[in-house]
Amino acid sequence: MTNSSQIMPLLTMRNVNAGYGAARVLHSFNLDIYPGETLVVIGRNGVGKTTLAETIIGLTDHHSGDIHFEGKQLQKLAPYQRNRSGIAWVPQQREVFQSLTVEENMTVVQRPGHWDIERVYGLFPRLRERRVNYGDQLSGGEQQMLALGRALVTNPSLLLLDEPVEGLAPIIVIEMLRAIDLMRIGSNMSILLIEQKYELALAHSERCVVIDHGSVVHEGPSADMLADKSLVDRFLGLTQ
Repeated sequence: MTNSSQIMPLLTMRNVNAGYGAARVLHSFNLDIYPGETLVVIGRNGVGKTTLAETIIGLTDHHSGDIHFEGKQLQKLAPYQRNRSGIAWVPQQREVFQSLTVEENMTVVQRPGHWDIERVYGLFPRLRERRVNYGDQLSGGEQQMLALGRALVTNPSLLLLDEPVEGLAPIIVIEMLRAIDLMRIGSNMSILLIEQKYELALAHSERCVVIDHGSVVHEGPSADMLADKSLVDRFLGLTQ
């Protein structure tokens, strides 16, 4: 696990207020993400989890506060500039290029670094088998693998994953979580994982934050949350 007392954060958010138009969803939001960690974000529906990812990548209206990535101010940069600076985002909708093949989907965005197309095929052998198939010829699970692979070949320092196993068959969920565990090896990439299946997410991350009403209400080791059902009940309100 990352020793946050000795390592500078990769990304910091300080007193960030952001949303859509005049509507604010994040309120005085504070967050640190450290190099090489998987940080899971959990919370009930509609509390601001997806808005957090969209704020980091630049798809919301920024009202106030500071976002720094690798020491540089982020909030004034366009989404494509944030991507070029080392942030990749895999949204819930996956958004693979339907009219391109699996390999073309990755070729058009790849940048030099640890992750290349062959390494992605090693992570997802199924994509190698489907390399000449078009995006609209893939199953939902294969599209999710491709969305992840396409993000990886941009060689980001920070990868934002918004519910990557939502709607997938159990066997594919296992494969996806295994892949997420392997993604950081050799690249020191950080992962921000937003996931409704909190038990799975906690088991595959070092640290967690809980969001409620657009603010962080809990932060700590994932293992502590996983081991203490009362914390889950308290912050997620899953039992009466």
